[in-house]
Amino acid sequence: MKLILKKLNYIKNNYLIEAIILTIIGVILLNTLFIYPIIGKMNNGDFDRLMTYGGVSEIGKSYKETYDGFMHIKYLIKDPGVILPVYWDWVSVAIPVKIAVVLSLVMSGFKSNLFDIRYLAVIYSTIFLAGVFFILRYKRLTKITKLAAGICIILFFTSTCYIEYFNSFYGEAGTIVFFFLNIGTYLHLITMEKPKMRDFMYFFIASGAFLTAKSQNLPLFIFMLIIYGFLYFYYKAPSYRQTILIGSLVVFIVCFISYFSLTDTIKENNLFQSVFTGVLRGSKTPERDLKELGLNEKLVVFDGHSFYNKNKGLDPLGKTMMKEFYPNISNWKILGFYLNNPDRMWQKINDAAHSAYVFGKPKRFNFAKNQFYPEKKVNNFRIELIDKMPNLHHSVYGYIVFSIVYFIISFLYFIKSKERDIKLLNLMLIFILVSGSSQFILPVIGAGHGDFSKHLFLLNLSYDIMFGAALLWCIHVILKAFCYVKLKISRG
Repeated sequence: MKLILKKLNYIKNNYLIEAIILTIIGVILLNTLFIYPIIGKMNNGDFDRLMTYGGVSEIGKSYKETYDGFMHIKYLIKDPGVILPVYWDWVSVAIPVKIAVVLSLVMSGFKSNLFDIRYLAVIYSTIFLAGVFFILRYKRLTKITKLAAGICIILFFTSTCYIEYFNSFYGEAGTIVFFFLNIGTYLHLITMEKPKMRDFMYFFIASGAFLTAKSQNLPLFIFMLIIYGFLYFYYKAPSYRQTILIGSLVVFIVCFISYFSLTDTIKENNLFQSVFTGVLRGSKTPERDLKELGLNEKLVVFDGHSFYNKNKGLDPLGKTMMKEFYPNISNWKILGFYLNNPDRMWQKINDAAHSAYVFGKPKRFNFAKNQFYPEKKVNNFRIELIDKMPNLHHSVYGYIVFSIVYFIISFLYFIKSKERDIKLLNLMLIFILVSGSSQFILPVIGAGHGDFSKHLFLLNLSYDIMFGAALLWCIHVILKAFCYVKLKISRG
């Protein structure tokens, strides 16, 4: 009893605000994800890639049973896929899936072959809470700004539009938790006077996990390299530099493995969508566009055609396409097309702004069959904010103005500050901006308008994080000004 009281007293004296915030987040996660009726996401056909790494499958054998329009809680552990370290379409989210399946087997004493999706939510929730803890422990936060950060995280990031992914096999859940862990471990690292090797390792593991959570995140490795470079520049001790070089190399290898594990079908699907539901979407000159891309104009018959549609004799994987389309197109050519046609790029940026933040309150498909309960008390703050201010959330000019102001302030702090941690902090803030703003064009280059709103998920997440950072900065400036005025008055 004395030991427990001693621990509680220690938490009270050192981690009181963190403990309160994490407890509130934990209660929301528990209520939303674990207590019936639970909330999650249904399988739309994208679950298979991650389910393979867990060795799990749907219990239902027919198409109607699998895609019945409801989220599924139970799955069947059917094969030893959980022991596969790397396979096709590898992403870092495969690791939490494996851990969840093993945990499920251990908890059942290896007597049950049923997997409950909530085991995966346990893993995601744990990583998320760890990331939040590291962020709240940032030494530059005062009690007021720490409390504001906690409230912001609670209101925005425990909304159902984000945490419902935890009860699913979607990669977005990994993007959320690993992004928070990436930011948190980075803040933990840069505020330490003499960091240990493990502090660098935490950050490199978290950043590598974020970059490979979805193949869509992989291009951000180029910008993450800049952060690695500045860490190498500012931490001059040989042991630090060796760790940074090794960590950077390991992350590169992991990203390399993830990219080259993508199946040809995935690559072909993305290229097909990039051209026929991307470049040609809304085009008044589709034949000329194809010619500019170096493609045969007769392929215009696929304009607006689905990759999975083989009707009317149009097979996206037929002999004609395999000979005349896929060998002659690449994402670099598509990027070049948009750079040569800025008006078309602007059109796609506008499309992204209009398609961002397509969030909705939990509906029938977010519940298990016969468990739909719209009166369930959950956090829908983020969704309600979008509903109240739709124009703000879909204004391309609003995004541009906010991004420019955000970048200028961060860049000025980076240039003018003489303190290492402030410089590195603002470097990460700029990385978050790049992560979000790049999504205005990267998804359409990578996959056209196929499942477009879902592919803008990182845009939504990044700009919400940036809004929180901007809010904390405003509070910091106000408090600083208040202290200055108070000091002036006290001095007469």
